[in-house]
Amino acid sequence: MYKNLNPSSIGISGRQSEVIELAMTYGFKGVDIDLGDLVKRSQRGSFEKAARYLTSSKIRVGGFEIPIDLDDDDSAYGVRLAQLHGAAEIAKRVGAPQGMLRIPPATDRLPYHEFFSVIRKRIDEVAAVMAKEDIKVGLHFSAAADLGANKQFKFVSDVEGFLALFRSCTSKNVGLTVDSWQWHVGGGTFEQIVELPADRIVSLRIADIGEDIAKSDATLKNRLLPGTTKVIDNVRILSHFASAGYSGPLTPMGHSSTSNSNMTRDAIVSAAQAAFDKVCEEAGIPCQSRRPEMFAETSSSY
Repeated sequence: MYKNLNPSSIGISGRQSEVIELAMTYGFKGVDIDLGDLVKRSQRGSFEKAARYLTSSKIRVGGFEIPIDLDDDDSAYGVRLAQLHGAAEIAKRVGAPQGMLRIPPATDRLPYHEFFSVIRKRIDEVAAVMAKEDIKVGLHFSAAADLGANKQFKFVSDVEGFLALFRSCTSKNVGLTVDSWQWHVGGGTFEQIVELPADRIVSLRIADIGEDIAKSDATLKNRLLPGTTKVIDNVRILSHFASAGYSGPLTPMGHSSTSNSNMTRDAIVSAAQAAFDKVCEEAGIPCQSRRPEMFAETSSSY
């Protein structure tokens, strides 16, 4: 597995070159990209200009959110599915091996069982587009209490429903994004993690949660950097996936509200690195750490 940075999950943003520099400065081997933005900039100019920093650097593309809403009405979904072909081609050109596909936690469209059939069909359609470019699809779900709260019908917002949907999918390139925070809040157990097929894990994300937060009340604002409280046993989870041979991106997650508003982007990424590296160290996983003062010395060996 390799150290991967998801900028938005820790509350930072910036130009492509700035994000890549931050990632490399703090020892991240990969970075998640905003594929929708990359597609738009490619259309306004050229792919070569839009992706020049990604293609010229040694940074890996850890993944991206697949730009499609599975809860769209049939018309809007059809348009976005047609557009997805071009987006998938661009993803392949920047070397993205996988994209993450969000399962809606609730809907106004149909009751659970009817909606289940619709979503399963749409997942396979999205997967077919991605398969043409040899890109895996990592399903992920949202267990946060405030997401989908205003929708009429509940859908997948826990581990049981998530696994049931995954097992119903027929596409071979469909896998799982395991997010330790969502797994914990969604009522998942370590035993369920152990039972997951290791070759179907597309992405691994880790975070923590406050000691006094009930699972039923948890929102994304309660997502903390891994190792903050150790309520979520990320060390045990990482140790399992290391022994299982997982080799994909490993991403620390947090929330912008947990960072001091006066913190610079460097300070935020540095804090994420420190928390992340400590968990990896406790799990016995080698993790390259770098600081700005080390950058000039080590850049030639990156």
